[in-house]
Amino acid sequence: MLALAFILALQAASPADTTHARADSLAADSLRARRAQRLESVQVTAIRGGSALISEKTLERADIQRRYAGQETPILLQAAPGITAYSESGSASNYSYMRLRGIDQTRINITLDGIPLNEPEDQGLFFSNFPDFANSIASVQIQRGVGSSTHGVASYAGSVNFQSVPVASVAPGGELQFTRGAYGTSRLSATLQSGLTPSGFAGYVRASGQRTDGYRFNSGNRSHSAFASGGWFGARDIVKATVLAGISSNEQAYLASPLSVLRQNPRDNPYGNSPASAVGDRFHQDLASVAWTHALSASLSLATTAYGFDAGGWYDVPGMTGLGDAYNYNLHSRWGGIISALDWTGEAATASVGLHLARYHREHWLYTRPDLETRLYSNVGYKGEQSAFAKGSVTRGRTTLFGDLQLRLSQFRYQPTESSGVSPASVRWSFLNPKAGVSVRVSDRLVAYASAGINGREPTRADMFAGADDVDSVTARSVLPLTRVHPESVRDVETGVTWQGGRVQAQANLFLMQFRDEIAPIGEINQIGYVLRKNVARSVRRGMEGDLTWRAMPRLTVLATASLTDARIRDYRDEATGELFHDVTALLTPKFISGHGIRSDLASWLSLDVDGRYSSRMMLTNTNDARFVVPASWYADAGITLRFARHSVLVQLRNVFDRRVYTGGYPGPAMDGADRSAMEPYYYTLAPRNLTVNARLVF
Repeated sequence: MLALAFILALQAASPADTTHARADSLAADSLRARRAQRLESVQVTAIRGGSALISEKTLERADIQRRYAGQETPILLQAAPGITAYSESGSASNYSYMRLRGIDQTRINITLDGIPLNEPEDQGLFFSNFPDFANSIASVQIQRGVGSSTHGVASYAGSVNFQSVPVASVAPGGELQFTRGAYGTSRLSATLQSGLTPSGFAGYVRASGQRTDGYRFNSGNRSHSAFASGGWFGARDIVKATVLAGISSNEQAYLASPLSVLRQNPRDNPYGNSPASAVGDRFHQDLASVAWTHALSASLSLATTAYGFDAGGWYDVPGMTGLGDAYNYNLHSRWGGIISALDWTGEAATASVGLHLARYHREHWLYTRPDLETRLYSNVGYKGEQSAFAKGSVTRGRTTLFGDLQLRLSQFRYQPTESSGVSPASVRWSFLNPKAGVSVRVSDRLVAYASAGINGREPTRADMFAGADDVDSVTARSVLPLTRVHPESVRDVETGVTWQGGRVQAQANLFLMQFRDEIAPIGEINQIGYVLRKNVARSVRRGMEGDLTWRAMPRLTVLATASLTDARIRDYRDEATGELFHDVTALLTPKFISGHGIRSDLASWLSLDVDGRYSSRMMLTNTNDARFVVPASWYADAGITLRFARHSVLVQLRNVFDRRVYTGGYPGPAMDGADRSAMEPYYYTLAPRNLTVNARLVF
């Protein structure tokens, strides 16, 4: 018996068996990682719509990282059809914004791993509060139109849902990035990830710092951020914690400059062009979340996430003597909630149920420098939200039917300054948002789809208060009651086709969006940076969009996107003159935008990327006044990537042909005439030709 045991022990230790054991271990680790990644993405899967075809574009991490050198996220998202974006600084940092089908960022739902990122009161997101955000993103899906139900503010123009790096399925190691570029731009980012350990734990952490002077005078940025995620990944359960934190100091450049001034000084900032006149701010925003995901079976999973935000800071607005008596505006927000998703996937059907409960409050107060102790006012806005959705799809043969129904409730309460003489005010809204559609697999490569849906959206605080930060007894006469501004709604019909071939991937779609009581911008901005808006009874946006990826040669890929949009307002009364206009073009909505580029892998160690972008002219008013337009523009960026083993260097030349490009604006008082009533266009600009170098070291 002892001899037999000895022989068996030798056999167990033989090289062949050891090799097999290692192979089995690697296979088991790979299976664990795939299972963990599926469970980790349940919240994202639930809001992306599963097998329901919609008008969307998904950018994977490889697509993002190939062009990324620290740009603000909206600038990167211009790779998707229908997206326009600009930065107030003219370069790639400071405050940046995007529009989808010509509709501004406050009406686009934005989530990270299912967590709503839009600040509830004014429904926007300042990406500058989360610098280097795109560096920790695994994928982003841009849904156009009402899309698929999600958490948070309404998907009015569409939604942008980000998925963070899945910590359990990345290889252990780390990365350092160094960026240097024009206008004093620099960035340092460090990432460390553990991968999935034998004990079931995994972690990821990133820390970043960046600074720039900006292209426009006094449009610099100094910021830091951190992202950390980690947890325990079992066979059927995941417990995961995530922290995203950012702190940013931006010089104020939110005012556009008059055309007459830009002709002489394209870097002009109306707040001043010398360092002594720079107007600053300082804001932080922190997100913490804890998520638990449980696999009830191989096809059914339940994910619940509790999250909380803390955000605040201040910004100055020059007073009568400049910065010496500047108005110092302060904000501090706290909000949090719970999201939960039950996701089921069968052989020929899918189903998801989602729930979101949230509470929010933000305090607003004002000082006058140099006295930063005495508050001139102090008011608070409170908001609550409760929403639930159910969606599913059924496939029969070549046809898939899908349906989606969301109930969303929202409440806002205003607590005025004690001495204002204004009573507290509150308002409630409710929205029932149905969506349905069908897709047909015409062939193995061609799928046709159609969908229809309705979404409603409440006004923001700034909409209700006409841009005022505080309501006193005088302001109250024009802004109260809170029902003065009506909620808006959209009926959206989409139809399109997708083609998935060996060398060609393409999507083309038609859309018709009919709005009631649209809260439309009027082409004005107030002194503290709020875009002013009002209800218009009837408006419409219709058009077509296309997205093409063609692998023309083994080492050459051609990319193209296009969007043709007709945005009309049936009746519009001009605020300044009282004149009524009929069937006018909605402002800041180009009729045609296109993106076109190439991806060329010239060798295993060398790649070339070229991206061009065209935008037709945009109106600056809703009155069809030809004096106030953003001229049509075209520009191109190019990048060369050099690879050394796992390391790389990206040399990026932006605005290669040094084009004069205006990216947005509004009408304002003319600066070169004696007539005080005369007006001229005010523009934001794009920086001329400039160079950025980004080194990526992987270990």
